[in-house]
Amino acid sequence: MKLHPFSLIAGCLLLFNAPPVVAAEKPVPVTVVKAVKAPVYDDIPLTGTVESRRVSRLSPKLSGYVAEVLVDDGDVVSAGDPLLHLDPVMAEIELNRIRAEIREAEVRLAEAKRQHNEASELVEKKHIPATNYEALVSEVAIAEAVLQRLQTDLERQRETLRRHTIRAPYNGVIGEKLVEAGQWVETGSALFQLVETDILRITIPVPQYYFSRIRAGTPARVRFDALPDYTLDAEVTMKIPVGSESGRTFPVRIEMKNEDGRVAPGMSARVRLRLQDSGGEEALLLPRDSLVLKPDGTSTAWIVDGGDVLTARPVTVRTGRSFRGNVEILEGEVRPGDRVVVRGNEILEPGQPVRVHRRLDMEL
Repeated sequence: MKLHPFSLIAGCLLLFNAPPVVAAEKPVPVTVVKAVKAPVYDDIPLTGTVESRRVSRLSPKLSGYVAEVLVDDGDVVSAGDPLLHLDPVMAEIELNRIRAEIREAEVRLAEAKRQHNEASELVEKKHIPATNYEALVSEVAIAEAVLQRLQTDLERQRETLRRHTIRAPYNGVIGEKLVEAGQWVETGSALFQLVETDILRITIPVPQYYFSRIRAGTPARVRFDALPDYTLDAEVTMKIPVGSESGRTFPVRIEMKNEDGRVAPGMSARVRLRLQDSGGEEALLLPRDSLVLKPDGTSTAWIVDGGDVLTARPVTVRTGRSFRGNVEILEGEVRPGDRVVVRGNEILEPGQPVRVHRRLDMEL
C-alpha cells in the first residue's frame, strides 16, 4: 500500500514531537539518626593535672648505720616490702642479753616458789616464824615482777630490731632514693620518696561560675595528652570550697584506679564535666552534623519520610543549647523518633528519593 507524501511528513513530525522517556531517579544513600528527647547537659571543657593521692618521704624510727639499701629510683614496691636494713648487730646483742636475763629470772622465780612451798608447810607446824614465811612470799612476788619486766624489755627490743628494716607503708613507686649504704642516719632523716600510683587523682581548677553546680558524682570524661587513644569515664569525688583569689577558681578532684600503670603523676588531663541543667527537663536533640546552615543563618534538618519508597523533606529549625555534639531543637517540625539525615544531607533536594545506607545512635 502506498502512502501519500503528506502522511509521511505528518508521521515524521509526530515522531520528533513525542515526549522523551525519563529514567527513574536513583535514590541517594544517606545515614540517618532518630531524634530523641533527653536531659540537656552543659559539657564544660577544663584542664587538670594528674597527681598522686599519697606522696611520702620515708624516715627511720631510730638512728643507725645503713647496712643495705634494697631499692632504687623507679622501683615498684608493695606494702610491706623491705626497702633498707640498718646494721642490727648491737640490737641483736642487746636482745640476747635480755633473753639470758629472762632465763636467770625464771630460775630465781622457780627457786623462790620452791622455798615458799616448803615454808608454807613449816609455818603451819610453827617450825619457822611467820615473818620468815612472809619474806619468802615477797621473794616470789619480786621474782615474778622481775620476770615480767624482762619479758616487756624483750618485746621492746624485738620491736627495736624490727625497726632496723624500713618497709613500704603502701603500694607505690620509689620516686627518689636519698640514702646509700654506709651512711649514718638519724630519726627524721628522709631516706626515700614513695609515690602511690595504683590510685591517682586529677585536680581541676573550676571557674566560680560552675562550682555551685558541681557535686560528688558529677560525671566526667577524661583524656590524656600523653595517651590520645585512652578515654576514661569517671566522676567527681571531691570539691574543695577554698578558691584562688587571683584566678577565681576552685579545685575539684577526680580519683581514678591505675592498676595497669599507664597513667603517671604529672601528666596533663583534658576533662569534660557533664553539668545537668538546673531544671532537669528533657529537650529534643539532634546531632550537630544533621543540621545544614544556610547563608541567611537559618538551619535545616532533612527528615526521611515514607515506607517502601523514602523521600527527604527539609524542615527549618531554631536551635538552642549544645551538648556533646548535639543541639537542642527549640522550634521546627521535628518529632522524637523522626529519621533525620546526618550524612549526605548537603546534596539533597526536596522530595528526592533516598536510601538508608546506615543507621546511627545518638551519643548522649
